[in-house]
Amino acid sequence: MSIELTTAAEFLRASHISRWGIVQTATRQSIAEHMWRVWQLVTHWGPVVDLNSAEQGDAEQLALTHDLAEIRTGDAPTPHKTPELKAHLSAIEAKIVPYVVLHERACSGRTLALVKFCDTAEAILFLQVNGLGRHAISVCELLESQMRTRLDAAPFTQAQRDSLLTAFLTTKHDT
Repeated sequence: MSIELTTAAEFLRASHISRWGIVQTATRQSIAEHMWRVWQLVTHWGPVVDLNSAEQGDAEQLALTHDLAEIRTGDAPTPHKTPELKAHLSAIEAKIVPYVVLHERACSGRTLALVKFCDTAEAILFLQVNGLGRHAISVCELLESQMRTRLDAAPFTQAQRDSLLTAFLTTKHDT
């Protein structure tokens, strides 16, 4: 078997690969469900930061494919993603899903910032509803801190950052 994902049957395995290996949850979440939920957030929040149509399309495509490499690697827990591990995983991911990596490299900074924000927001929103125990709360707090730090550095205007954070907080409150 090749390391690169190439067949429809391989892509369908995304619904079988679980997330949250180190966090106890009330329900199982697959990477397919996660990517779909990130797409939902990107679809709703792209207009909040005034993405143009090309950026919006790129963000939506990236949301639906950003974790496909995990079909081969599994989900690496956030607390263990050191810069060294991230670099190693990036090299492996480039061999598994080169078209996703190339697409990501071609995306604007605004597109990448929105997808990363939505990726982290989705994790927080999932754990808020499905996380069990103190560890899940700690992971949510860590993720929210990381998300806010990344948002401060994102290539959006302050008004766009504020609007995006408000959209997240409103969703978090309503969940």
